[in-house]
Amino acid sequence: MSNKQDNFRDNLKLKLDDNPQIKGLTAFRKSLEKDYFSNVAIRNCSTDTTRENLVIEMDCNFKLVEVLSHLQKGTWGRIYSTQNSWSKSSPFSKALRSLNELNRRRIDIEELSIFLKDSSIIIKNIFDNSIEEQLRQILQTIAEHYVYFTKKLTETPYEIYIPVFEEDLFENDTKLKNIRAGNNDKKDYFEYWGLYFDSEKDAVIYDLKNKSIIFGDLFMLNH
Repeated sequence: MSNKQDNFRDNLKLKLDDNPQIKGLTAFRKSLEKDYFSNVAIRNCSTDTTRENLVIEMDCNFKLVEVLSHLQKGTWGRIYSTQNSWSKSSPFSKALRSLNELNRRRIDIEELSIFLKDSSIIIKNIFDNSIEEQLRQILQTIAEHYVYFTKKLTETPYEIYIPVFEEDLFENDTKLKNIRAGNNDKKDYFEYWGLYFDSEKDAVIYDLKNKSIIFGDLFMLNH
């Protein structure tokens, strides 16, 4: 498997602070480690004075299929729910809410990376609180589409990048401005994903609507 950080980190434009001065950050990290069976690293990539934007990396000693199995049973992150796509009682939401209560500046998640034994899931922020709000549904959707994006269980992508956008959409400059401004909708998480396979030279696009892998230019969010 290729280096789990090579692809998206090579083009990352964020300036990361490995020692963010945020109250309660250690407790926040330990909470995520306990509930997601992971070693967690947290960095700050804030570019303004109004809020803290965190980059979170979870290093989990499971394969993708194992995480999805635990997810369905409610034994990984305890976020499985058939009622709501956003469970405010999830460990992730509770930990983030507690962190916000301790700090004056608002705290949001800019990027969440889940590094597994055979794959990585990279989720980008596309509107305020989008990762917290949509994490459960994103993971559940990965489970629902697993057989399709693994080429009928023949090959697991070593990186899943969520979301991506087709390059031709950016002929309309308004779309690009909306993305950069965070004026997106939750449906944007569930249209196209970027996949990296060892068998493919370049990234491919997974079309969720048609449950198919397509080839073409894509736009990845590197704010």
